[in-house]
Amino acid sequence: MSDPYHRTLLQQVASRNAASEASMAQLYHALSGPVFAFVRQRLYGADDHAVGEIVVETMYEVWLAADRFGSQSQVKTWVLGIARHKLLDAVRRDRKTQHEDIDDHAELLVDDSADLMTQLVEKQRAEWLEQCMQRLPADQRESLHLMFVEGLDVAAIAELQDCPGGTVKTRVFHAKRKLKDCLAKWLRADGDSDGNGHGKLPLGARA
Repeated sequence: MSDPYHRTLLQQVASRNAASEASMAQLYHALSGPVFAFVRQRLYGADDHAVGEIVVETMYEVWLAADRFGSQSQVKTWVLGIARHKLLDAVRRDRKTQHEDIDDHAELLVDDSADLMTQLVEKQRAEWLEQCMQRLPADQRESLHLMFVEGLDVAAIAELQDCPGGTVKTRVFHAKRKLKDCLAKWLRADGDSDGNGHGKLPLGARA
């Protein structure tokens, strides 16, 4: 959905008229998914309930602050910025929310006709990609997610992260290089597998 559509909804929310609640419901439907994906990417290992709480807090803040939206940015960028602050608050409240559990976040999506070995290979690749992503520094991982998953441009990411555009470009450049190197190690390990292992690096190995 386009930014003009989001702006229209937000303006209706800010007007606090009879249509405000319905408009907020539509805005929630349009943006809660990207907010959930953004928070999940930063709170790796957290359950859906913990992530969902931050989504609700974020969208409630949107409801309260709709009249303070600055038209110079996209609504989606503004909302993700609120989510980022809520996320930092949550992490400060409970550092234990950041833990790793690959099995909870490597769901397999394959065609029903795929055989068991294909499914296992695809699951393994998904797990390794997730592990490689989590080895990236938080700012680099966030920049990569915002650019290639959320589709934000450099200017929008720079606004959200409160840094120069050049810093965003540098973060994305290094993130892509590290991700490529990490995946290359996985491929080498997979090629060296004797069929009994899964081709993974040892747990202490670094990307």
